[in-house]
Amino acid sequence: MRRYSREEWSKVFDHILGERLPGGSEQHYDEFSPTAQYVLGCPMAVDERVYHYARAGAALVDPCTYRLQVNADLNSAATWDMLLAAPVVATSRVVSVTHGNYGLPVATTVAVNELVGGWIELWGAGNLHAWRRILGNTGSVAGVPAFINITIDRPVGFVMAAATPGITVALHRSIYYNTQMMGVIPTFQSANGLTPIPVPINNFFWLQTWGPCFIAPQLANPGFVADDRDVYAGNQGTTLNLAAAAAAWGNVSPQRVGYVMGMSTVGDGNSDIMLQLAS
Repeated sequence: MRRYSREEWSKVFDHILGERLPGGSEQHYDEFSPTAQYVLGCPMAVDERVYHYARAGAALVDPCTYRLQVNADLNSAATWDMLLAAPVVATSRVVSVTHGNYGLPVATTVAVNELVGGWIELWGAGNLHAWRRILGNTGSVAGVPAFINITIDRPVGFVMAAATPGITVALHRSIYYNTQMMGVIPTFQSANGLTPIPVPINNFFWLQTWGPCFIAPQLANPGFVADDRDVYAGNQGTTLNLAAAAAAWGNVSPQRVGYVMGMSTVGDGNSDIMLQLAS
């Protein structure tokens, strides 16, 4: 019989109960906090449901409790691609990147550990590539200093020089950092979960990403015709069936968020949803 180490058991407990920050207090799934108590993005299991620790980038107000929320970060070449400020050493877990303005027209402030729970992409010579989790970052107030240091979970395993031509680094904040209510047209947005409570701006809360829930339908409830079981994101966080989602606003590839949980009847449907975004 294998005997698990204390570190291995701790990882199991963190996955079930949430990875609490040093000095953090217990926070239930129906509570919010002005300060982070857990690691952003960490999961917490509650019966069949799974929640991820999130931050409200804008106020989440009623009817948010039965409408899907979205990751409102714009992850594009114009906003998050960086150049190296110093070479990456193969065995190091620190990557230094130019702060610049993140491609924005004005200088941008980056808070200490704002990027925790996010991801970093790195490219080296010979098409070497690494994708790593961000564990920490130094801060920069409006571009001063002109670089930030990113701590990653594992060394990249290759040397990458600061002089490598072109874009060499791309930063992605956690998909739970800038959670907001879904807009009128979800065409350029992806649902990241369902909040169980209204949350003031910049507060931290548990966002449901998996398991049984109720989500308001937009047009016809999913399940209102035979063999109509999948559920898709719709207007302002509501749901649509596949035919309606594919037709809405010329959307040719709508986002599937789950399936109809119970039996439904023709012309009736069912809004009890098995959410399937992140387990």
